[in-house]
Amino acid sequence: MPKTILTDRDIEDHARRGETILVLSEDTFLTDLAYEKARALGITLLQAGPDQPPAAPLRPYLSRTSAPGTSLAAQSGRNLLRFTPQTPEAALRAAIVETGRLAYQSGLMVSNDGNISVRLPDGNILITPSGVSKGRIQPGELLVIDPEGNLVRPAADPALRPTSEQPMHLEVYRQRPDVRAVIHTHLIFANALAISRGQIRMDVIPEAAMSFGSVPITGFSMPSSTQNAEAIRGLVGAHDVILIRNHGSLTLGRDLDEALIRLERLEHVAKTLTFAELLGGVNPLPAELLEAIAQTMKK
Repeated sequence: MPKTILTDRDIEDHARRGETILVLSEDTFLTDLAYEKARALGITLLQAGPDQPPAAPLRPYLSRTSAPGTSLAAQSGRNLLRFTPQTPEAALRAAIVETGRLAYQSGLMVSNDGNISVRLPDGNILITPSGVSKGRIQPGELLVIDPEGNLVRPAADPALRPTSEQPMHLEVYRQRPDVRAVIHTHLIFANALAISRGQIRMDVIPEAAMSFGSVPITGFSMPSSTQNAEAIRGLVGAHDVILIRNHGSLTLGRDLDEALIRLERLEHVAKTLTFAELLGGVNPLPAELLEAIAQTMKK
């Protein structure tokens, strides 16, 4: 079987496509300069197959791939979802891929629903495309738009377009310079409570009151339009978690780790409240405890 040799220029080509994980088959070999280039560009090298090819010794920074479905974070040994304003684009692409995988496997995103974005160091926005499952998305399928929504860098597949919900993401970034990550998804329990009850109660579960204070629900708006941006305009300045009426949720964070934690907590709280309502006789927290929580949050 013919062998494939990758050079440092090949690694640069992978980086330009936004790829942060490179899986090497047993018939693929890298030059020394290619290994060094991969390390310098933050590309994680993974060795496919259970056995180390005898003709290609495994380097200290080359890991074997795990079973299908193993997270990139576990393979790279770090939390990809945590980042700073200076984190390079390649790492942010990996963070979005990992967020999509986690949300999809947790049932927080289904089918090709939902969208994810992060703010890049240069102020542009890295965002998911329309029509792609976030559980199977690849780094090269992400796009870069500017704060006005103009396409800066297309996806590797030119047919892919930015999510139709991009006006909502851009509205968040315009109002909130502290926010570097946005997740929009169509939760089951939180959405059901918003539809049927018109609220997510904060007077039952202490963690909910302490985490959110309140979760506002917007008016009705047309999905995939500028109406969603208009619906959140008066709320996003003071809230990191918002429900869009009869549609879904919006969670914000300094990074994707924070935004995903808020998303997970919102759905967990909503699920607990739903079961409590079904059982009947929901007991709210004592007024003095709610007051103490409110005072704690002001500090």
